[in-house]
Amino acid sequence: MENHEKELITTFYRHMGDGKFLKILNCYAEGKGYGTEYARFVFANYYEKWEEDYFGDSGIAYYIDAPLVAEDEEVILNDETFFQYLKEDCEKYLMKHPNDEHEVRILQEKIRTRIQIEES
Repeated sequence: MENHEKELITTFYRHMGDGKFLKILNCYAEGKGYGTEYARFVFANYYEKWEEDYFGDSGIAYYIDAPLVAEDEEVILNDETFFQYLKEDCEKYLMKHPNDEHEVRILQEKIRTRIQIEES
């Protein structure tokens, strides 16, 4: 399951393109959802308990829809898994965009603080 989750999140970033990566980090830091018609994410606070898509009080949901994937897919991550994947994705981004390191690190820290993940 973990590999499939990572593949779907990679599909999300590939669809958005590197040009949107810092925008996405800003949205994560502010706790706001973001995306397009075919790929998007929302935080748990987006839904009310009575709504069908409600998935709890914490975490993040990614929705990847056809034609990006064969069938519409949903990935729900807890905060710890989300942040672990995010750190990996930031490192991949920084390999191609080293000049953005300062901004990426600041946003990573804001995200870590917002979702209350202990430093590792």
